Amino acid sequence: MMRTICVALFLCLLSTSVLAAPPEPIWAGGSMRLSDESRPGYTAEIMISLGSVDSMYLFTQPMLTLTHAKLGVDLGLGTRMPAMSGQIITGYNLFFDYTGDNSHKRLGAGFEVFHSAFSAHMNVYLPISGENRGKEALPGFDLAMGIPIPDASFISLWPGMYFYSGRDRNDLKGLSLTMMIRPITPLAISIGGRNDALQSGRDKSELFFKAELTMPFKRLGKDLFAFDKGTYPIDVNTRMDHRVVRESFITYEKKRN
Repeated sequence: MMRTICVALFLCLLSTSVLAAPPEPIWAGGSMRLSDESRPGYTAEIMISLGSVDSMYLFTQPMLTLTHAKLGVDLGLGTRMPAMSGQIITGYNLFFDYTGDNSHKRLGAGFEVFHSAFSAHMNVYLPISGENRGKEALPGFDLAMGIPIPDASFISLWPGMYFYSGRDRNDLKGLSLTMMIRPITPLAISIGGRNDALQSGRDKSELFFKAELTMPFKRLGKDLFAFDKGTYPIDVNTRMDHRVVRESFITYEKKRN
């Protein structure tokens, strides 16, 4: 049933995007993630605007992933729109994720809210592939909030929680906390920890470091590398092009022998 709903929503977004403006690249970027319990993970992605229909802003955010020397791809469509007389931005997105690491596949659905003082992001993940070579992708969900520091909004705290239902082993569930620092527009550095190493499917707590690059096409040629302490409260209209907050790598478990 959940798969049918995800597919139906994906087709609705796709059909709506046909009515919007021609695609326009907004930004391109990538990331490197290092952990004490997982192998390094890398991403390369681009955000493309599909225009607007009434007050709905449509976009796609395809991504390439690399971990365990295996390539993967995340394909997604999303929409964002003002609500509560423009006081907040709400949005939802749908993704199809694939990894060359044992050919795992999953569908993801997300809901997000942007406010001038915080943002909230909830995602649900549903595998559509079975066990392969002793590994199986897990269904689950996560929730995260981004809270910028007043008068220093280039620093934000990201508390979160997650739950993945184990099939052969214990459930992966717990809390996470990340501090993100964005001293200049193109660079964000995150340091954090959580109760499980989701990227490697291990129920061991991990510490991680992540560096993200985001190059906005409209500001190329301008001084992107000047220190920017940010503004507070944050103008919610600037969040329309925000990177989708979700787990990029498919969470799996290693089956018992």
